[in-house]
Amino acid sequence: MSTPSTTIITNLKGLSAPTANTLAASRTSGMDMSSMLSVVLLKASELKACLTLITNKTDGADPTLTTLNNILASLT
Repeated sequence: MSTPSTTIITNLKGLSAPTANTLAASRTSGMDMSSMLSVVLLKASELKACLTLITNKTDGADPTLTTLNNILASLT
């Protein structure tokens, strides 16, 4: 089942390096695009670690577990 959270993670996996024009435009605006993308990918990895810990302690009858497992599956 696709949810907004799993869609975001799926799209993050498909990220490619920004083009030279994108980098130039972001620098003009004072943004460090490459570093920001690196941070986003690092945070997705941290999210996976946190969700793994949460799902290990979530009761099997809890309906939230299905959603958490779907998100985790999209992170793999």
